[in-house]
Amino acid sequence: MMQFDWTTFILEILNFLVLMWILRHFLYRPVLALLDERRQRIGEERLAAEQMRNEAETLLKQYQSRLAEWELERESSRRHLEEQLNQARTEGLAKLEKSLADEATRLRARNDALNAAGKAIVTREAAITAYSQTAALLQRLASPQLTLAIVGLFLEDLAALPAEEHDALQRAASSLSTDAEISSAHALDAMQRAAVSQALAATAGRKLNIVFRENPALIAGLCAVIGECRLDANIAAELAFFRRCAGHV
Repeated sequence: MMQFDWTTFILEILNFLVLMWILRHFLYRPVLALLDERRQRIGEERLAAEQMRNEAETLLKQYQSRLAEWELERESSRRHLEEQLNQARTEGLAKLEKSLADEATRLRARNDALNAAGKAIVTREAAITAYSQTAALLQRLASPQLTLAIVGLFLEDLAALPAEEHDALQRAASSLSTDAEISSAHALDAMQRAAVSQALAATAGRKLNIVFRENPALIAGLCAVIGECRLDANIAAELAFFRRCAGHV
């Protein structure tokens, strides 16, 4: 039968305790320290990895946000460009339409001017022709009887002379330093001269010394010159007026 040896047992216990102490101080602690260091390094690496992942996620979000902003900017730029193109096209069409309208207006004005000029030429030529024909006809109709009829009209108009012309005739007569002059297309008899002299004196407000002359260029009628005042009642003056009007048509 095997005997229990307390000495051996105690020595074994001591050996175990020494072994545990040795393991604890020379093996277990360094291993724990190594494990702690490794665990700390792993933790730091995990934190670094987590930080890197967070940074990557942040960068990804920034990139996505920037991409969205860029997309919005691109869409806004595209719309702005389209608006500018549309505005430029509209302005270009408006300018073109205005230019065409202005050109059409100028063409119409030019055509109107040409038509007016053509009508004026035709009218002037017609007036000149009418003047020539009228002058020729009146020259053929000129006669002492026509002159006498015009003298009668002259006396009627002299009696109904407007106030302004009446005053002008009186001023001319008052400053008259020479004889008044009566020119007639045909010779006037003594009765006709007396009637004209009396009518002029009544209108002028004074007696006038009148010289009577014959002037066939008047065609028919008479012309009275009293100083600066001239009274025409003859065919030549009417034709001259008609010719001036025809020249300005």
